[in-house]
Amino acid sequence: MSGKWLSGSVGQVLRLTGMFVATVVTHGLTFTLWNKRGDVQMILLSGPMLLAVLMSSPKRYWPAYGAGWALGMLSLSALRGYPVPVMALAYVLCVLFVYTTAWALGRYRSDQPIHDFPRLLWFLLVAAVLLPLAVTAMVVTLTGMLATPPWLHKVWWHMSLAISLGFVLLTPAVLSLTNPASTLRRDAMPLRSVLPVMVLSLALIWLGWRELGSIETLQPLALIAPVPLLIYVALRTQIPGVGIVNLALGAIAAQLSFSGYGPFLQNEPRATTVSIQLWMVGTSVASLFFAALVEQRRATQRALSASGNEVMHLAGRLIVAQEQERARIARDLHDNINQRLAVASMRLSALRPKLDDRNRNDVSQLQSDLIALSSDIRHLSHGLHPSMLAQIGLTAALDELCMANRQHNGPAIDLKMPAIVENLPADVALCLYRVAQEALGNALKHARAKRITLVLRIDARQVDLDIRDDGKGFDLRATGRRGLGLMSIGERTRLLGGSYRLHSTPGQGTELGIRIPLAAQAS
Repeated sequence: MSGKWLSGSVGQVLRLTGMFVATVVTHGLTFTLWNKRGDVQMILLSGPMLLAVLMSSPKRYWPAYGAGWALGMLSLSALRGYPVPVMALAYVLCVLFVYTTAWALGRYRSDQPIHDFPRLLWFLLVAAVLLPLAVTAMVVTLTGMLATPPWLHKVWWHMSLAISLGFVLLTPAVLSLTNPASTLRRDAMPLRSVLPVMVLSLALIWLGWRELGSIETLQPLALIAPVPLLIYVALRTQIPGVGIVNLALGAIAAQLSFSGYGPFLQNEPRATTVSIQLWMVGTSVASLFFAALVEQRRATQRALSASGNEVMHLAGRLIVAQEQERARIARDLHDNINQRLAVASMRLSALRPKLDDRNRNDVSQLQSDLIALSSDIRHLSHGLHPSMLAQIGLTAALDELCMANRQHNGPAIDLKMPAIVENLPADVALCLYRVAQEALGNALKHARAKRITLVLRIDARQVDLDIRDDGKGFDLRATGRRGLGLMSIGERTRLLGGSYRLHSTPGQGTELGIRIPLAAQAS
């Protein structure tokens, strides 16, 4: 019991320490984007980072994360000479606000992803609107009651926009990455192809804003210049990539504006900050929804792919079960029904000498009917389960199949294949036989062909089976023409890693072919 408690305590300490370090890093980044001329915040990142961690973690870890965040913020405040008691009170209240927000939003589990539009709207309303307003109101109240740092009581809407920006940029990106169902966690992020494009595009945007941003007629074009980059990043890296690019664009805009360049430059430093913040809020929210739409599409594609794999797996199991049931029925017909018919025929043979001539003829006719019925059952048994594949091989089995389907006044059936087929896997031989059986049946029933040709080619890498007829053909684009037989051919081929093709033109016959790689079967 003590060991478990010690392990839990160590885990809490590690989480507290990790949050402390993360807070120092994110708040340090906040200071780099500070408008020092106006002494106002551009964007605040430490609180959004805390909210993202809380929403993706069990509630038993919340106290450690909150304590680590508050200690990190207090340490930075002490280093900058701010009044520690006042800042401690403000940070404790901020932690309580973030706790309340995390509880209201709930955890983004695998069944509740961030890219769900209703949840995303709810998140933006609570985290990007209500929470910044509540924190700002708390700060304004403290500045009226206690001695606070000068920047806390400058202009309240700067702080509200700075907090809102952090929750729009950072929190959704972290939640998207930590979600178990995230497509970026399942698929490797394409950094090698995306990163050079991002860097080059950001450099061009920086150069364009610096050199052309002060030209009034070009300012609208300069403001929408990042749109192609945001679309590209959203398509490739979804919400996390969009958050990173928007943050980089904000840093570029702030650096240029503080240096006296760019399309956001206003007569007053605070007005410049507001213009940057409002532009970042607009582009961030728009690109966030677009990236969420991309994530929805990727998640839908993955779900459809998983469903397709399940369907293929089920189809394979059904085909195996079908073959097993066919083998059982064929065995019962051959070993039970056919044997009983043979016994009945033998008894009729023994009975025939005891009868007069008229009855003897009737018994002979009945015996002939039993023999014909036995022959039909034998053919039916072989059709249900071609046991001759294992007994005499694929060559003889296909030859027997073609011979059985050569009807009187029916189409000519030509079989072209190697004289001896050796070392062919049993499942491949069964697939070839079933495909030939189904294709011949379709051609005889529907094609009205005069000639049907089967060509089997085998080499070390693959086996090909082509069935062609000169019948009436059909339109492949017509709906409802691919029945269960053709679907079965396709499924049998795909289960063996092969491919299936079908070509038909009205009046010009039909060609069906399959290709099965033998290397895949060997592996």
